[in-house]
Amino acid sequence: MNPTTATLTPAPAGSRVTIDALVQGLRTEERLLRELMQVLHDQREGVAMSDLERVNGSVFAAHRVLRTMGEARRRRRTLIAALAGAEDVALGDLEVTLGARCTDELIAARDRLVETAREVSRQIAINRRVLQAAIRAGDEHVRTLLGGAFAALGYDSAAQPVADVRGHGILIDRQV
Repeated sequence: MNPTTATLTPAPAGSRVTIDALVQGLRTEERLLRELMQVLHDQREGVAMSDLERVNGSVFAAHRVLRTMGEARRRRRTLIAALAGAEDVALGDLEVTLGARCTDELIAARDRLVETAREVSRQIAINRRVLQAAIRAGDEHVRTLLGGAFAALGYDSAAQPVADVRGHGILIDRQV
């Protein structure tokens, strides 16, 4: 979309959509991102304490927050569409798209949202590394318990094809 074209499309006459509604929408998204950061922190603590219930709870909590965020984003697109005439306006283009209707409060809310999103991205990268390390440590623990190499699941090159196996039903006793 060409941002200059969007400035020519005013909000529809009689529209109840305001810049303040968009500011509130951006604040809601920022609040949800902060909730997600807390969930990510809880997840790391659960991994550090080997608390499987806490890790599982954090996964479900993250799912709930992400679903709510999806709805908040749809609402933002709807608000922007009503204000600018197009819903595919990037947050960075709000000033150009909305022109004189763009307020300092809107720009501040947008900037906070973008910065919070960057921080969430960093937190996700940390959690990914922590979870991968925990998986490796768990694998190492299993190897130690088994007293040697831990074979990954897979097919051996000497495995027989299923059609060549004699005595079908050996694993299941079909006699009653």
